[in-house]
This record gives sequence, structure tokens and C-alpha cells, in this order.
Amino acid sequence: MLTLQTRLRPNDGVAAKVFEGEAIIINLSNGIYYSMDNVGALIWEQIEAGLNLGEIVATLTARYDVSAGQAQADLERLGGELVEEGIVQPGQDDGSSRDRPRSVGATGLRYDSPRLEIYRDIGHLLALDPPMPGLRDVPWNAPAQDAPGEPGT
Repeated sequence: MLTLQTRLRPNDGVAAKVFEGEAIIINLSNGIYYSMDNVGALIWEQIEAGLNLGEIVATLTARYDVSAGQAQADLERLGGELVEEGIVQPGQDDGSSRDRPRSVGATGLRYDSPRLEIYRDIGHLLALDPPMPGLRDVPWNAPAQDAPGEPGT
């Protein structure tokens, strides 16, 4: 069960980028990709920054027009989905983010409950040709040319 002291950490094998208010997340182990926009993208940035759920709720209530109870309920639901999909793993707060500044930006913004959009349609393609970090460093050995008279010549 997730609590306000829970700190979610992205799993190894997960690549993510927040671009123009949208978080794009790819689970490289199974090829499934995900997106979250607006509130969800801010939550992902806060997860990557190492904040616990209580600190993320405080950020949400400072930035958006939302009650702490609603923000907490939405965050616990979304966090549960992220854990279930294998994108993050929960851990207890070790207090390491307490001195870390949190940028709030504009305040009083319209709040929309964050949603995790799941795209399973290209998983089979990524399984055939996965985007693997460090793959460019692997030396390529060109296949030997077929001998005359063999197939392929």
C-alpha cells in the first residue's frame, strides 16, 4: 500500500522524457509505452526528482486548484498503476529530498485527474528491434558473402 512517505523510483529498463507537458515512458523490457500529460507529466518529473508522495501532493496543491485529499487519492491511484505496470517500484522515504528545491511555477491552474495512457500496440515491434542503450558500442560484423552458386548470389 502506498502512503505519503512512499517514494516511487523508476525501474531499470524504463526510459522516460517529459516534452512540452507530456511524459513519454517506455518499458524497454516489454516494449509497452505510456504517456501522461499535464498533471501526470508534473507527477513524473517529481518522481524522477526523488520526492515522496507527500511532497508531490504538496506540489500539486500549491500549483493546481485541488484539495489535498483529491490530489492524494489521485496520486495513490496513479502510483498503484505505475507499480502494477512495472514502471516504478515503491520504497520508503529516506529523507534525502527534504532540502531539494521544488519549483511550483504558476498557481491556481485547472486540475485534471492524471491518467496513465497505455499503448501496447508496438510492443511486438520493439521486441524484434529493442532500443537498447549502448547498442551503438557493439561492433558490427557484416555477414560473409555467399559463395558462387549458393542461394542469395
